[in-house]
Amino acid sequence: MKLKNPRPIYLKSGEHAVLLLHSFTGTVRDVKGLAQRLNSAGFTTYVPSYQGHGLLLEEFIKYDMDDWWQKVLESYAFLKQEGYQTISAAGVSLGGLFTLKLLETFPEIHSGIAMSVPHFKDEAGLFYRLEQYGSRLDNILGLSEDEHAEQLAHIQNYHLGAQKFCRVIDEIMEGLPKINQPVLIMYGGRDDVSYADSAQIIFQHLKEPKYMRMIAEAGHLMPLGRGQLETEEMILSYFCHKNV
Repeated sequence: MKLKNPRPIYLKSGEHAVLLLHSFTGTVRDVKGLAQRLNSAGFTTYVPSYQGHGLLLEEFIKYDMDDWWQKVLESYAFLKQEGYQTISAAGVSLGGLFTLKLLETFPEIHSGIAMSVPHFKDEAGLFYRLEQYGSRLDNILGLSEDEHAEQLAHIQNYHLGAQKFCRVIDEIMEGLPKINQPVLIMYGGRDDVSYADSAQIIFQHLKEPKYMRMIAEAGHLMPLGRGQLETEEMILSYFCHKNV
């Protein structure tokens, strides 16, 4: 089966555009429902697709944080070129990290929402995520045990990429006090407890106006699964009213 990088999602509507950013090892499908819900409420939504995501590990590991951040920058520039003057950002996990980095980098961004954001990652944790990703994808594709083992072996070539990932997180955390825009920090009650701790730490280092909400039924991918509806309602309330 020939795999292709998922296509970005671009749904035009109102004058307020929301740049939606998916997770590490996820795809645009993580936030597709949220994009559609925001679009129905009158927001233009754009979801870029990070290079390598949705592809086999041998392709995935060719890319790192620099490539994905460049994709985010290009996506923000695209919305500006399209004529949108009011642009917000929202993302889950890695997408939440990039949302914070966008707010640090571009003071003109209207507001942001960061879901399931880690304040710290180590190489072992990232390798575990890659193993989960590879196993899930290889199972879908029906790879043999030998083919699966061959794919997982590629993870050991990602030490530099993992180190860069960890370093970028540290840089984003150091830059939190620079953010002046409104930020909503969200985490799932069914996610690993470390993400609740991270939400608290990130929240403490942000300036006002800032908000934090826990969605009890949500897991790590908050825009999907049991907590999806409540997550969407919270995000709509925030972007529509700034009153959460």
